[in-house]
Amino acid sequence: MGLIVFCNADFIIADKPHGIPTVPLKGQGTEGTLLGMAAAECPDILSVGGRNPWECGAVHRLDTATSGLVIFARTQQAFDHLMEIQKRDLLEKTYKAGVLHDDRLRGFDPPAFRLGATFTIMSYFRSFGPKSREVRPVQDIRRADTPSLYTTYVTYAGQDIVHCVITRGFRHQIRAHLAWAGLPIKGDPLYGPCPSPDIPLALDCFKVSFPLADGQRFSFSKI
Repeated sequence: MGLIVFCNADFIIADKPHGIPTVPLKGQGTEGTLLGMAAAECPDILSVGGRNPWECGAVHRLDTATSGLVIFARTQQAFDHLMEIQKRDLLEKTYKAGVLHDDRLRGFDPPAFRLGATFTIMSYFRSFGPKSREVRPVQDIRRADTPSLYTTYVTYAGQDIVHCVITRGFRHQIRAHLAWAGLPIKGDPLYGPCPSPDIPLALDCFKVSFPLADGQRFSFSKI
């Protein structure tokens, strides 16, 4: 399977490897980013006016350390539709995470790890640490950086694997939420108990699902 795993006239879906940014920083070129790699195969994503001019047709982003599916719009009309459904919490992204069990990080008690058990994590977020490299979930809006609540739906999938579904996403949302539940992601140098540069972050977006302009629901999954 190549970098672009789905393509139609309106959008493409690319499978981002670990370790590369989704889009460039302001003032930087697209070389070495998923946007640049995808544009080499589908250059029309560069003609779309994105949330920021340098992000072009990127509908959403993944952390550099995270792998998985990213949607790029090929037309302005498709981009505008996808942004509108995101605002309405209708674009679902499902992630697979390999987790550790560390009660020292726990901010609340999730249900016992049992196959198929589900729970919901909901919080505001605030920046944390040197240069605000990390975030922390907070319950008090007065301590938050934004006025929005962010929700992660968690399902135990067995063998120290959880599946997480989000609609709107905040920076490091799943990583911080799982650590807050005492389930830090393997290989996480920021939120895990045993950072190691040699272990990739065990977090992958494997499914996206959203309504198309005609009302039909579109889903794509790697597994």
